[in-house]
Amino acid sequence: MFVHIWRMRARKKRVAEYEKFGRQVTLPSLKKIDGCVGAHFIKIYGARKPEYLWLVFWRDQKALEQARTNPLWREQIKRFEAGKYYKTIPLELVCEALESFSAVLAKPKRTGKPEKAEKAALPEEAEPEESAPTESSPAAFTGPTVEGE
Repeated sequence: MFVHIWRMRARKKRVAEYEKFGRQVTLPSLKKIDGCVGAHFIKIYGARKPEYLWLVFWRDQKALEQARTNPLWREQIKRFEAGKYYKTIPLELVCEALESFSAVLAKPKRTGKPEKAEKAALPEEAEPEESAPTESSPAAFTGPTVEGE
């Protein structure tokens, strides 16, 4: 697998337009190009100036080379350049993936709300016993997990 990486600093005044362009033009174009197996449009968190990464995954080097001649690719590049979204010329890297893995995160399990009626039914002088958190109690939830665990 090959990874095509673009790193770009955007013009502050064009950030909203650029993000819209990435979502509505670039990603749909990439989905239609044979050999593209995935893409991530990433905004660098905490950067002083708006900065973005594109990670585009290709089946192999030949698929990436063929994509560069694809009319969808060329049209998207023309529209990107015409939009004048970038402050500096994007840095472009082509990398070969040597190893990888993917994990699918499960949605957190919804836990029921603690029943207030249960607490209200206890006599005033009796205090509820503390118990260890169970799998279904909110205290036991530690965050998203990988499916199958």
